[in-house]
Amino acid sequence: MGKLQELISGTTWTLESFQSQGKNGEIVYPLGKEAEGFITFTPENMISVHIMTVEDQSSDKGNFLTDAEEKMAELGYHAYAGEFQIDEIAQTLTTHVAVSLLSSYVGTNQVRSVKLANGKLHLSNVQHPERKLVWKRVE
Repeated sequence: MGKLQELISGTTWTLESFQSQGKNGEIVYPLGKEAEGFITFTPENMISVHIMTVEDQSSDKGNFLTDAEEKMAELGYHAYAGEFQIDEIAQTLTTHVAVSLLSSYVGTNQVRSVKLANGKLHLSNVQHPERKLVWKRVE
């Protein structure tokens, strides 16, 4: 087991921020600025992600770069789970999605760049690096 794997295995994190980039380059929040959520990594290499909106984010609707972000905003919720793998050299986390609120995610590999800094977990979508999430570990 590598260092990154050891640091996240058996942990749960709360969402601090989830932002992306709009069609005109501005920062947008697919589930609102005050979105809440959890990400859990089990020792058996399973991951579960849940993020929900707590306020109206309609001002950003129609301004997202991807259909996935548009659908998240429409539903006010995003969730998926499956087996995960860490590539210690590339510093990536790949989730083999088994279940998801977004049917387009099921059966796919969702790859995120991963960085641990100052007690926070930073994830960004490798295909859409403008989509960034920051998580704080639950103690």
